[in-house]
Amino acid sequence: MQPRLALLRGTPNLVPLVTVLFLLLLFFLLGSSFVTQPGLVVELPKSSLGVRMPVNGWIVSVTSTAEAKASGGRKPLIFCRDELLDLPGLRRLIEEASHGRPPQTLVIRADKDAPAGLLVEIMNIALAQKWSVLLATQPESEPPGGP
Repeated sequence: MQPRLALLRGTPNLVPLVTVLFLLLLFFLLGSSFVTQPGLVVELPKSSLGVRMPVNGWIVSVTSTAEAKASGGRKPLIFCRDELLDLPGLRRLIEEASHGRPPQTLVIRADKDAPAGLLVEIMNIALAQKWSVLLATQPESEPPGGP
């Protein structure tokens, strides 16, 4: 008796293998997050020293409107979690996030021309909840606009 089954006869079909690899690549691309910082353009102050940003910290961006920058007037805008907020709204958001959770880290990404008083008020909101606060800066060798 001769066996009729030949396991390795002919060339293997690579189409299913390539299809599975493309599907895996697609799932990894859709499942990963590329943006670790908000897409808001903030001109950070320069510093020769810096601290690494925490991976899981909250990011608050403080910037001015384009019209205010052009006219020299200051109307700062506060963004957190993709929302435009005022100080009471930011306070509410941080207080709600603090209930029953350990203290977190708040990273302030502020324009170099942002009013210092506003930054201190944002810091006080976070410090009242026992959060740690970091001020984001730009390395001197990096172009404007942030990392």
